[in-house]
Amino acid sequence: MKKIYSLLFVALFLFLGYSCDDGSLDHSDVFIPEPVEENFDDDGIAPEPTTTAVVRMKIGEENKHQVIDGFGCAFCGWSHRIWNTMQRDAVIEDLFSENGLDLNIFRGEIFPSYGNPTTGDIEFKMDRNFMLQPDDPSMINNYWRNYNGEECGEQCQLGQMWLVDLISRKYKDVNFFFSVWCPPIKWKSNNKLNGGSLKSEYYDEYAQYLLDFVDAYEQKFGIDIYALSGWNEPDKLASLGGWATCAWSEEEMAKFVLEKLRPAMEKRGHSDMKLVYAENAQWKWAVDFINNSLKKYPELVDPNFIVAGHGYSTRDENVIPFEEAEKRNVHMWQTELSDDKGRQETWPDAMKWAKTFHAYMANANMSAFVWWSGARPCSTTGENLIQLEEALPSTYYYRVPRYYTFGQFSKFIEQNAVRVDVEAISSETDKLPEDLLVSAYVKDDTYTIVLINLSQKESFSTLIGIEGVEFQNMRTYTSSEYVKWKHKKINPSQSGLRSITVPKYSVVTVTGKMKNHEVE
Repeated sequence: MKKIYSLLFVALFLFLGYSCDDGSLDHSDVFIPEPVEENFDDDGIAPEPTTTAVVRMKIGEENKHQVIDGFGCAFCGWSHRIWNTMQRDAVIEDLFSENGLDLNIFRGEIFPSYGNPTTGDIEFKMDRNFMLQPDDPSMINNYWRNYNGEECGEQCQLGQMWLVDLISRKYKDVNFFFSVWCPPIKWKSNNKLNGGSLKSEYYDEYAQYLLDFVDAYEQKFGIDIYALSGWNEPDKLASLGGWATCAWSEEEMAKFVLEKLRPAMEKRGHSDMKLVYAENAQWKWAVDFINNSLKKYPELVDPNFIVAGHGYSTRDENVIPFEEAEKRNVHMWQTELSDDKGRQETWPDAMKWAKTFHAYMANANMSAFVWWSGARPCSTTGENLIQLEEALPSTYYYRVPRYYTFGQFSKFIEQNAVRVDVEAISSETDKLPEDLLVSAYVKDDTYTIVLINLSQKESFSTLIGIEGVEFQNMRTYTSSEYVKWKHKKINPSQSGLRSITVPKYSVVTVTGKMKNHEVE
């Protein structure tokens, strides 16, 4: 049963300061620092550290790995629910502002409802008024109505336009990319939203359709679309999910790109737009699809080629790189992941996801991590970072705990940073937890280290170092069950050592500037 809370209950609930009955954290239960302008330069001498354990970054050329493109979330078929949220501006602030997650990737959708199944016409209708109030009766009344074959199809289209307009104006460094769940059904083998494939005789029309969408959005909003994906979960088994799908084989996708889409992009002036390739539903499927495709069609690779997969039904230990893409220095993205099977809004869930974020960044060498739904109502699944009220229009929202562990990565790892090696070294007297996960990143003279302490019993202290380089300054941001993004300045001791404490079952991000490091 979906949860609907009254405004009166919510007001009383917040006033009392109790945690949510579903296990989520109310803001009155945790310490979340207000955003402040603070000088993090050293301003004193810390006591001499007693720990002899060390976490040390290694930043030589031989220690460098993938370049980071960023972090993001998807809106797609949930664009309408944010659009019809009374606090929608605040929700977007929590996702894209520096005080929020500071995301820089927006994943949207090229909706199948742009195709009229009755007339066969393709209509983007960019001149419609999307600047409606969230409770506008023309959209709220009869909300779930069918529009060109999709439930809430018009609201999704208008909601996405509102999102792109706001985000492109307010947050200048966001990269927009769009995926396709299903082409217009008149071009499909089964003439349905779910299942089937794109008929090869419509490949030319489909390539033009994708670029017509790009042109329509770029002209309307004055943006340059960063990347395009002509498919979402192209596996035949994905059609069993019941949502809009379209199957693509390795051969079909490669030939469409090489023979139709790329020539059309060149002709239409979009040759510099990124192409996101594959986006298979499970990681194993993506690994096989991408590796096989690049072996058979190495000509797919060019400077604007990105390969991607989704991590559903995948254990962290099975998260590996796309080997053939790595060989060719192709950027690899994880473009969709969430808990689609159970709804947990607890700190253990947040820590579980911290471990998963680490697996994709440090083990699979992903250049980008895109969470599935930035904000939507969830009653039985954990698909979101922000929980919206189920009622229409939605009148309140809250951040799910995993929002904060995601932020330990997204807020502090800069776009174009490079992941580098890092070692956690215990001493005879100071043992670091066995289930400690560490990754590190460098951009110019900025460093970032993310430490995940999965021990539910043991906190620890450690020295922090960078091989061959001194620190200019250091600060930590800590999220645990009791604090979120709590920041602290770390001054050096008299001997120049800096140490931090990592609480049990927490994520700590260490960041700052380095001295005498040559900016590349």
